[in-house]
Amino acid sequence: MSSKYQREIEDILKKAGGLDEPTPIRPPKNKQGIRRLGWLYVRQSLSGEFWSISPGRVMLFGLVLLLSTLVIRQFVGGIGAPLALVALLVMIAGYGMMLVKPPTLEKRWRQQPLDVSADSWWNRLRRKLK
Repeated sequence: MSSKYQREIEDILKKAGGLDEPTPIRPPKNKQGIRRLGWLYVRQSLSGEFWSISPGRVMLFGLVLLLSTLVIRQFVGGIGAPLALVALLVMIAGYGMMLVKPPTLEKRWRQQPLDVSADSWWNRLRRKLK
């Protein structure tokens, strides 16, 4: 009995134009591909004051130096290995800078920034003792 109802519903939908042939579903294009992720990292590393030294800029400089080493060693034979070593040390230094001073995160509650520094020293001490 239920197959009869289902056939009737399908017929009604076909007549109404609501039940077309299924079109093949294409997977959505990945807008967050590796190129876009790389570009966002470069933009974030270069944002801020122009002459400020940030861990992202140091690591980006090391990466550019490492990639330029691949090109330079084709023309100048003996400089490839030392330049690659310097690039690797610069990237390690940038990573070390990130570990020494991690980025600060703004604390939020229900999309509103929290101001934890507004408490008096007495309230902070009481909170720690509890």
